[in-house]
Amino acid sequence: MTFREFIKHIRLVPGRSNKLTKIAVCLAITFSMVTLLVLHTVTLHAQAQADALRDQAQQLEQENDRLEDKIDDLGSLESVEQIAKDELDLVDPDTVIIEPEQ
Repeated sequence: MTFREFIKHIRLVPGRSNKLTKIAVCLAITFSMVTLLVLHTVTLHAQAQADALRDQAQQLEQENDRLEDKIDDLGSLESVEQIAKDELDLVDPDTVIIEPEQ
């Protein structure tokens, strides 16, 4: 028996449905609506997380680019002099330091 033949044998009689059937259909519809609402909420949450991770990845890529540029500059004389001045408080040998009297 094919599906079409099976459907032909089903007859719906209006007004003669069982109360239990009506309750079951209402519960099924309610359950479906709640499930759709939960799925929608979960989807929105997952989308927000994905957006946050995408933003974080973009920030990390920018930081990575900045660090790569800094690494590339480390070999230059200007970079070494700048590090010596900023981090080690060293000065150029030709620099005259004048300190105020106390």
